[in-house]
Amino acid sequence: MLEWIKVVGKLAYDRPTRERLLGYRPVVICLVQSLERDAFLFIQPAANRDAWMPPQEGVEPNGSIEQATSQCLDIELGIRRNQMHFRRSIWIGRRPIPERQGSRDVELSIRPMQGKAYYGSLSKVAEDTQITCNPAEVSGYEWLTVEQIRDRLSTNSQRKAELMKVLFDKLAHVQL
Repeated sequence: MLEWIKVVGKLAYDRPTRERLLGYRPVVICLVQSLERDAFLFIQPAANRDAWMPPQEGVEPNGSIEQATSQCLDIELGIRRNQMHFRRSIWIGRRPIPERQGSRDVELSIRPMQGKAYYGSLSKVAEDTQITCNPAEVSGYEWLTVEQIRDRLSTNSQRKAELMKVLFDKLAHVQL
């Protein structure tokens, strides 16, 4: 009986669990801001070298947004938990992924995949932190100002560009 109470409590208070159950894969987009100036760490994904975006990571079942952010920065860029200052996270929204809908790859889901449930996190890191790109995930990185980010938005898909606009508006209070 106690286990059922825990499950009901988790569904009531844990949004990533609810989203996963409904067929949306929870993903956190990690906005990393410089401690020294108004610049943000953007990566060039190994799978799409035309795009520039913040790193992102799936949220594990029973994992938190903060844990997913820490894991993302560690795996993709070699930034350890003690080198980052996690500030906060937000809910961005759901986005359908038409080319993936109906597949059965959302763990613990009761429905076929509907799309992704996006969260954003804000962390601060010193620019002199040593960054080691995982070549399977990241082909390059740069610290970009807001103006440089605006210039590079056109290299991303419309869906990613819209997500970044919401991310910056809600977390950094900046209009892209």
